[in-house]
Amino acid sequence: MFEKRLNIILISLILVACIAIGIPLAFSQCEVKTDANATVPTTVVTTASETESLTETNKPSNDIEVVTEEIKINKKAAAAAGMIEKTENKTEPSTPSATEAATENKTAEQKSAKAAKKKAAEKQKATELVPFATAKPVKQKASYDAQWNAGYLVAIDNPDKGYHCPHIELSDDDRELLEKLCYGEFGTGGFTGAALIAQSVKNAMAKLGTTSVKQIIRDCRYTGSTTSGTSEACKKAVIYVFDMDKDAVQHRLLYMYNPTMVQSKFHESQNYICTFKEIRFFD
Repeated sequence: MFEKRLNIILISLILVACIAIGIPLAFSQCEVKTDANATVPTTVVTTASETESLTETNKPSNDIEVVTEEIKINKKAAAAAGMIEKTENKTEPSTPSATEAATENKTAEQKSAKAAKKKAAEKQKATELVPFATAKPVKQKASYDAQWNAGYLVAIDNPDKGYHCPHIELSDDDRELLEKLCYGEFGTGGFTGAALIAQSVKNAMAKLGTTSVKQIIRDCRYTGSTTSGTSEACKKAVIYVFDMDKDAVQHRLLYMYNPTMVQSKFHESQNYICTFKEIRFFD
């Protein structure tokens, strides 16, 4: 009887042990569906490497990162395009050289306008301080065409039809000095301006009885530079007046001055003949 009870107890212990071992095994198994007809039992064991893999799956994929980077690049490109468009819409030059050129042009225009204004003011002031002399009035104006056809460069209302200046021969030194004087006195007047100066010198030579350009510069108080060279127009003007015995105007000329640079009661008290490019000529 005792042995029978002992066997029962042993069998019960064995059953209890089996049950204790079987329950954890049941909870540690699951099924993963692989296809429509089969299931594969799989044991879920979480290792360190699998933990890392699971963690990696929670991270953004490479595709997401690429899309994000493209969005950033597109935003930067759009911003750059906006900046370029703003730059193109500006009227101001963008490069330093263009800016400097624009500034220089603007400065030059301002200086030119200022110089013109100053010149006009000086001329007006000269007129107010020293009344300009006028040419002697005539009842009937002379023919301009007749003067031009005769070789005169400037036609006037009252030419001196009896005017004549004798031929004067120039030495090489006097010729060179006269060419420089014409350029220094009225280099901006071109051929006609230089011819007016050359005629004035020739008329002064005839009046003073000399062929020395140096003497004319000294006695007639010419102030034009003779160290700045000359021009082809001045050379041709000297030939026209001295070698060809032509004149710029049909009247004797002895004095000239620029009223925008100086006021001269003396000049305006003389016999006014003509004006060429603001230079007034007198007998």
